Amino acid sequence: MSRILIVITEGSKLKAWLCGLDDEELTSVSSVLTFIGIEHSASFTAFQLPDFVVIGQSIESIELDESISIVSLSETLSIIPQDNVWFCPLPWRSQTLWSVLKEIQQRRRMPQPSGVNLNLHVRHLEALLIRQALVSAQGVVSKAAQNLQIQRTTLIEKMRRYNIDKSEF
Repeated sequence: MSRILIVITEGSKLKAWLCGLDDEELTSVSSVLTFIGIEHSASFTAFQLPDFVVIGQSIESIELDESISIVSLSETLSIIPQDNVWFCPLPWRSQTLWSVLKEIQQRRRMPQPSGVNLNLHVRHLEALLIRQALVSAQGVVSKAAQNLQIQRTTLIEKMRRYNIDKSEF
């Protein structure tokens, strides 16, 4: 683990967003990230833009901006694009995690493309907020719609659009 600390403390801290983790995954991932000094949060609004996203096993597919690196706890995740995705099932081994974090940090130093695909960002944020609302509502669509302050039928349509199945939650 000490090699991870050396890598992470160079420059500014890495930031991670935790998406779709159950309580057990959240506890395990949070303790490791805290130990190695990575800021992390389950709230998407905690950071302007995280350096990477940790995706829980309950999420089957996701579409993210290609500049965000992904660490998935499940190898069955269907994701677009795939060039910045690492599969790291729990429990995390220090050597595997160290190599992933080193690559993420190297990608972070690479120049970013000048344009931003606003449509992709909006779809990504909308799908993530829907998933988060469904998790907090324990899969109850009407309660999730109420939390999102939209009509239930609107939420159902958006869930179809993003291939979100309420039974996942």
